[in-house]
Amino acid sequence: MCAQPQILFLALDSPWPAYNGSSLRSLGLLKELSKYYPVELIVLSRETLSAEQIGELQKYVRCIQNIPLKDASLPEKILAVLFSLTRQIPYHSAVLERSFKKFPELRRKIHQYPGIVFTSIGHWGCLIRSQLAKNWILNQCDADVEFWRVYAAQTTNLWMRFSALITYSLAKKMYPSIYANVGCVISVCEEDKQLTLALAPTANVEVIENGVDCASLTPQRVKRDAPPRLLFTGTSMTRNILALRCFALNILPKISEKIPDIELLVAGRFSEQAQAAFRTFPNIKFTGPVPDIRPYFNQSDIFIAPFEETHGSKLKIAEAMSMAMPIVSTLQGVRGFPLADGKSVRIARNDDQFACHVIELFENPLARRALGDAARTLAENFLDWTQLGLRLQKIVMEVEKEIH
Repeated sequence: MCAQPQILFLALDSPWPAYNGSSLRSLGLLKELSKYYPVELIVLSRETLSAEQIGELQKYVRCIQNIPLKDASLPEKILAVLFSLTRQIPYHSAVLERSFKKFPELRRKIHQYPGIVFTSIGHWGCLIRSQLAKNWILNQCDADVEFWRVYAAQTTNLWMRFSALITYSLAKKMYPSIYANVGCVISVCEEDKQLTLALAPTANVEVIENGVDCASLTPQRVKRDAPPRLLFTGTSMTRNILALRCFALNILPKISEKIPDIELLVAGRFSEQAQAAFRTFPNIKFTGPVPDIRPYFNQSDIFIAPFEETHGSKLKIAEAMSMAMPIVSTLQGVRGFPLADGKSVRIARNDDQFACHVIELFENPLARRALGDAARTLAENFLDWTQLGLRLQKIVMEVEKEIH
């Protein structure tokens, strides 16, 4: 391991256990950085880290500091909203800044850190929005501004839409100077890189895709006598619920006309409320929270990604690729991935085409196998963390070179 540079990793919520795309990405980045550099970790979280969490994270870092996130109660949320409006910064940035009010020495450490400061998510940029910070590498899980525009367009809750539009406006004002002031911004895909450069043309922006551990996510297909099965994975985030609802209403009935016993399995951390909204669909089954997603890939036939408008890139697609799943998706569903229509994915331009692709693949097992194998090869060559880690190391070394 190289003695220099040292890394200060700033995580919003614990990277482990990884329950969603953001934490999975953070954990992957943390693991790769720890292979090459000594890492210190600061975790900002609503709950104090457990002994188990600390034990797992200590495999990758030499020290951990955990401070409470100041939005656990309603009074704290109200104060954060007022702070956001007064300072003219997005709500999550206001929460982050308020969380450090009782820890000035820790904030000072971040500002004066002699090595590389690496963030898990763009919100951390609020700490240096008015200063040059060329030793900072700001990781994005999504384009920090575009995320809120899309969220506002998708949510059906009027209050959440109003809040998202305000956040979008404040983020659009705050982030351009941050991007220009840090040493590097890391986007998850080329599309997000271009959105970031449109806001800050002089920024140094690189791409590290949403990676996977292909050695762990290895297909071991199970022969099934059960009904044909589609798979959708994720959490009960608005974008997932919207995509799932559109599929259930507009596409699944078309497939059921040809394949009456078709089953859609929805695997992941979907809330009871989210599951209840789909109880009128007898052929949709939910797993609830699961410790290991791999068995559900292995027990399914086709992976679906029926997204209309989205942001960032979807880790679920990288996982499906690594598991050699044949994927049927809209163009937005595979945003940011090197998939080619007809070779490693089937792209649908409308609901009828989506249903036709699914039906055709169920009728052709060889085509399913070829599509999945091609996706797996792409994952091994472009998305495996061993490959991305080398590119990450290069980015760190380039930033280190610029600050010395």
